[in-house]
Amino acid sequence: MGLEPSARKLAIRVANHSIFLLAASVDQYAEFSASFRFNKLVASSALNVIFIGAGRFILNTIPLALNFFLISLLVHLLLRGFWIGIVGLSSVSNTIDIESLKLKGPFRKRIPEKIRNLDDLIFFLDQVSSVIFAYTYLLAFSIISVMLVSAFLFSLLGVGTFFQNSVDGNQGVLILLSVLNLFLVLILSVGAVIFFLDTILFSAFKKSKWFSVLYYPIYRFFSVISLSLIYRSIYYHLITNYTKKQIISVTLVLGATLFVAYRIDAWQTYPYYPEVIDENQYIMQKGHYDDERREGYIYTGSIPSKFVKNDFLELFLRYSPNSNEVLSVLCPDFRDLERNVSLTRAMSAGAKSAKDSTLTLMEILGTDETYEALVKSSVGCLSSIYEVYIDGEKRDDLEFFFTRHDNKGERGVETVIDIAELKRGRHLITINKLDFNGNPFLSEKITEDKLVAEGLVKISFWKE
Repeated sequence: MGLEPSARKLAIRVANHSIFLLAASVDQYAEFSASFRFNKLVASSALNVIFIGAGRFILNTIPLALNFFLISLLVHLLLRGFWIGIVGLSSVSNTIDIESLKLKGPFRKRIPEKIRNLDDLIFFLDQVSSVIFAYTYLLAFSIISVMLVSAFLFSLLGVGTFFQNSVDGNQGVLILLSVLNLFLVLILSVGAVIFFLDTILFSAFKKSKWFSVLYYPIYRFFSVISLSLIYRSIYYHLITNYTKKQIISVTLVLGATLFVAYRIDAWQTYPYYPEVIDENQYIMQKGHYDDERREGYIYTGSIPSKFVKNDFLELFLRYSPNSNEVLSVLCPDFRDLERNVSLTRAMSAGAKSAKDSTLTLMEILGTDETYEALVKSSVGCLSSIYEVYIDGEKRDDLEFFFTRHDNKGERGVETVIDIAELKRGRHLITINKLDFNGNPFLSEKITEDKLVAEGLVKISFWKE
């Protein structure tokens, strides 16, 4: 059941190219994932929290599949290299002269029984390498299938939460919708577990005379959701051409290799160094200084440098979509500030201008002066969610402006702080941000009196 010589060469070449592509794709994916998380996967309201969770689950699972793929192909490449070495050795000599070793005692009996001849070893390595090569793709796609099904179930929960929060009705109807949604998700979760158990157990449920009838619609449904129809041929080929012992052995070897690799990566050798989770004035984060940041996004705030030479300090505060619900309470009139005029709105304004000759088209759509006034009011409202302190003293005299940072185009507001009166040496900027102090999942309405200022970021700087 080994590969033909041409197929072996092709397999080795594909493995080599796959390893280089995967090694490069891990870094590229990390950059894409960071960008997508920063700009899109942000919980802007209680209605999309579960959808955001599903998206993050997908993004977190893909690196697992990529790393498993990479490690499995490395194992395959090592075995193929060993196989090539044995093939080369067999072309020189194909026999093992055990008698010349003059073994005694138990070695004389056991070693000849355990040592394979080169032809058997070549065939064995060829089989194992071929199985790993195909099995790598199968397991990588299987991980993606689990990810897709889980994301689908999370999304159903999100749909249920959306209807509960957006549909007005009596409490009984909302409770009924919630129960029905949870029941549906529970039934589909049980079906998903059965589907994946059948795959792990070598299609055991398909062999049952009575259960196969009940299982068939589950199989058809989750085959589409999980996209398992893409790799189904590989699965059936492996379970029909190789024994369960061989497949389980390969699975254990690859799983153990991946486990060891992750354990080595997680090996903690700096037990006295703090883990940076929350903002802390005693932890210097390079991402808060424009002249020291090498990569990454600005998630909270930033200043040009930790060393300030003049009497004015620029402070950038990022506008995060997770503040949208708070802003909907504080700034309900300033939503959709973009000047992109849709075709429908332009046609409506044109028709209105034609009916009333005293109104021009620009007056209906909004003049530059009125738009500038709107932007001025909105930036004041947006900046009201932030509280800026210098060395514990609140600064209420700040004027903010909309801006996009040069780092990666982060949206936010910027202000310039007069620090002429500050003494030479270290100072601390503390930023608090208004947030909702309640539970939106319990349909608790967000009101201004429930907004509290919570710590956002602390940035140290030194005035020269």
